[in-house]
Amino acid sequence: MLENPTNPSALAEPNKIALSVNIPPRPALFMALQREIQREEPDVRKIAELINRDVAMASRLLETSNSAFFNTRRQITTVQDAIAMIGMDQCTAVMTGFITKKTLASGAMMMARFWDVSEKRAKGMSYLAKELRAAKPEIAYSFGLFCDIGIPLLKAAFPAYLETLSIANLMGDIKFLEVEHERHGLHHAYVGALLAQQWSISDDVVAAISMHHNHDILYDETIPATTRTLAALNYLVERAIQKFRGELESLEWIEGGVAATQALGISNEQADELCEAIKTRLRA
Repeated sequence: MLENPTNPSALAEPNKIALSVNIPPRPALFMALQREIQREEPDVRKIAELINRDVAMASRLLETSNSAFFNTRRQITTVQDAIAMIGMDQCTAVMTGFITKKTLASGAMMMARFWDVSEKRAKGMSYLAKELRAAKPEIAYSFGLFCDIGIPLLKAAFPAYLETLSIANLMGDIKFLEVEHERHGLHHAYVGALLAQQWSISDDVVAAISMHHNHDILYDETIPATTRTLAALNYLVERAIQKFRGELESLEWIEGGVAATQALGISNEQADELCEAIKTRLRA
């Protein structure tokens, strides 16, 4: 039976196999940002000071704030202006992405294509959430960033994992996880949810990560609405990224595309238009 918990509390006591995967501790800078942002009245100046401690992080926030995805009408030149323009929550999402990549994208966890796709997925999720008014854009961004974060962790833990990934990529959603589970005793959805929980990411995101390969949840009204929405948006964004890369229609979309469009309340024509819109923004 797959270790695929359906709620965050099920991750409270990781099994022994999961302990063989190194879950990096939450970075100190990330903790400091979370503490300040979670105050009743966050101090924008203090948050800007924290971000400015890392020149690369500040530059990344400015670059992202001025990108086509946020469509700002004037050039943003300071971190405080960026926070004011795109909002505290979206700023937090962007900084989470930067810190996550800086912490995990090295050594045995370095996977250039993976990190490229993660960033594209996060931006696409944020865009769709805003366009469809389906979820908070910052929550969608965080999910897009973390939904497959278990993959580089498994690569670092198991020398044969790249072979597993090659085999699993030929399968559909649940079978993908079954291949991982059969070969290593756990799968990336579980590991990714475990990391997100330990890093104090939103419970909605943690739950969606743990279940995002199971399109059956899109019909299950016992699953929280935000969790189902994030999973549905992910199907559409993954399709857009594959089209952007010139790849064939994925097994995931073939298996879950109908359920995803129904869950989002959109037609096939609207799904195609949204995919094209995401592709345009990725090119920009």
